[in-house]
Amino acid sequence: MQKYVTKVAVDRIYDNARNGIIGHIVVLFLTALLFWNKIPTNIIVIGIVSHSFLILRRSYLRYKYFKVKDDLLDLEEINSWMRKYRRCMFLSGLAFGLMIFFFQGLFSEYHFLILTILIGLSAGGLYTLGEVFSIYASYVLAMLSTALVWMLLQDAYVYTVGAVLIIVAIYYYLSMARRYENNFKQIIIEQRNVAQHMKKQEQMQDELLKQKDILEYQATHDALTGLPNRTLFNDRLEQSIQKAKRNGTHIALFFIDLDHFKEINDSLGHHIGDEVLKVIASRLNLVIRLEDTLARLGGDEFTIIMENVQNVQYSIVFSQKILKVLLEPISINSQKLYLSSSIGISLFPQDTTDANNLLKYADTAMYKAKAEGRNNFQFYSKEMTELAFERVIMVASLKQAIKKREFVVYYQTQIDARNNNLVGVEALVRWEHPTLGLLSPAKFIPLAEDTGLIIDIDTLVMEMAMEQVSKWRANGLNPGILSLNLAMKQLNHDSFILVLKDKMSKHSFKSEWLELEVTENDVMKRPKEAAVKLKEISELGIKIAIDDFGTGYSSLSYLKRLPIDILKIDQSFIRDIPGSEDDNAIVKAVIAISKSLKLDVIAEGVETEAQRDFVLENGCYKIQGYYYSKPMPANEMEEKLKEFNQ
Repeated sequence: MQKYVTKVAVDRIYDNARNGIIGHIVVLFLTALLFWNKIPTNIIVIGIVSHSFLILRRSYLRYKYFKVKDDLLDLEEINSWMRKYRRCMFLSGLAFGLMIFFFQGLFSEYHFLILTILIGLSAGGLYTLGEVFSIYASYVLAMLSTALVWMLLQDAYVYTVGAVLIIVAIYYYLSMARRYENNFKQIIIEQRNVAQHMKKQEQMQDELLKQKDILEYQATHDALTGLPNRTLFNDRLEQSIQKAKRNGTHIALFFIDLDHFKEINDSLGHHIGDEVLKVIASRLNLVIRLEDTLARLGGDEFTIIMENVQNVQYSIVFSQKILKVLLEPISINSQKLYLSSSIGISLFPQDTTDANNLLKYADTAMYKAKAEGRNNFQFYSKEMTELAFERVIMVASLKQAIKKREFVVYYQTQIDARNNNLVGVEALVRWEHPTLGLLSPAKFIPLAEDTGLIIDIDTLVMEMAMEQVSKWRANGLNPGILSLNLAMKQLNHDSFILVLKDKMSKHSFKSEWLELEVTENDVMKRPKEAAVKLKEISELGIKIAIDDFGTGYSSLSYLKRLPIDILKIDQSFIRDIPGSEDDNAIVKAVIAISKSLKLDVIAEGVETEAQRDFVLENGCYKIQGYYYSKPMPANEMEEKLKEFNQ
């Protein structure tokens, strides 16, 4: 099988096949012309028949090779043909070489004439020696070797000279063939190197194009979910608006935010949160139409661009479908998670024709959905923008207030109703707004909790209250236990315990002087995690109170495991006693639970003598409320303490 096959070699073999046919015809013609009357007729007939056969054979192979010579990919078929052609060439060389045996009776000058013809014929093959050496080597060797054998069988000295000439010719042809073959191999190697280099260049270009596509995809798609990101979303929204303007159609933009998703990240880890986002993306993909665009803007925020919206009713149905599909439980690591979502909807061109405003309005509507209790959808309205603007201004003002320490601490007494002695004070924050005046917690605490600023506010109140209580005690005044409200976001913060210890150390504040309050709802959201944190606090010697008890959904088994010391009855149950039988029953039940669990109990919001008498008669002795005192600033509280200490 030929080791190297190129287009050049294929073309040369094809051309030489034609030349070989012509050579056989010329030999037959010369033989008939020169030796017709000099050799027996039967030898001439044998020569004509054998050469005619070879002419037909080479013609057939040339015809057959015409079908494969241009198909360089099918090397197996080409090599099969070359094997057949090599055998044919061997027979051709043998036929030419045997001529001298059949011309035995001629004079020696004819012998050398025939030898000259043979050497000339072998020289004709030199044109293709080298790259197709294996084919023409068989032709040359068969022809000259046959003539060499005949020369060696002769007695005359002159034939010995002829044999030497043939040997020299064989050696020369073989050496030339080897040189051509080596040159050809070098050419092939260089061609291969060039081809490989070109192939590498093409591969590098392909790789660069692939890399470019990858970078473009990464720049326009979310790495986690594979959805379009904010960049591609903005482009799609602009295109949709332009198309809607041309066609006079409508667009609905849905802004979807998962409710309480941060709690999953905080409690279960971001890896679980990522899996949840993938599931959410997959579910949303199933409910949208093919022409809609679903994108993830970041975090747990998704958007859907819906084109060709026929009417508002369709947007309502679609929103309900989203709410329903996202309410279905999500199974991850053998545990089921439940989520809801809040959806804001803005419409083109009803609300705006600007892409940025369309997104902003949908975002505003989403916050309205959260304010309405979550797990619902809201359409944009002008009033929403005003509320959103107020929210932005308030957040900025809150940040400034923390920086400038615009907060003041008010204190409300906690009294033992049996002897009217002071047992403690609760620190309550107020905001001394530079233009709006003194703001109650109801005005800013919910916003602070939503934005995470509650951590800074609680830390600031903690330090201010500890500093004040330490001063009072240093001056001989005893305010009792300082009660501080603690948001769960602050409790869950990694550095909270360190901050708490630092503030206590800074103001020489003893742990037995402190009580931290957490709401029942906050604790019951993640009772196991809360128990771990509260235990760390309890081990410091700090008392823990459950605030607003009765408004949540406490499990008594969890309540028993928590390291708590005090239950505070929410003022909503105190307000209508003793006139409301339901509230009476609830208050009595809370007092009974606290006694059975050996916990202290405090009644909040006591404003009348009847309320005080009711809780006192049922075993609740510690009371906090307007009946004894309203929350007051530090200077007024100081005067109150002096009265208690007389």
